[in-house]
Amino acid sequence: MSTQHTPIGSCPRCGSTISPSSLLIEYETDDGTAAFAECPDCRDVVAPE
Repeated sequence: MSTQHTPIGSCPRCGSTISPSSLLIEYETDDGTAAFAECPDCRDVVAPE
């Protein structure tokens, strides 16, 4: 089993890097994949950029 270490994006509020372990939900939309994660620094639920 492979462990993913590549960041999934950054917090649109504080700019912190968001790791895959912070991912809360990922889902398909008409425009592609969308996700929400908890920012490790500001602790807000955000859509990573």
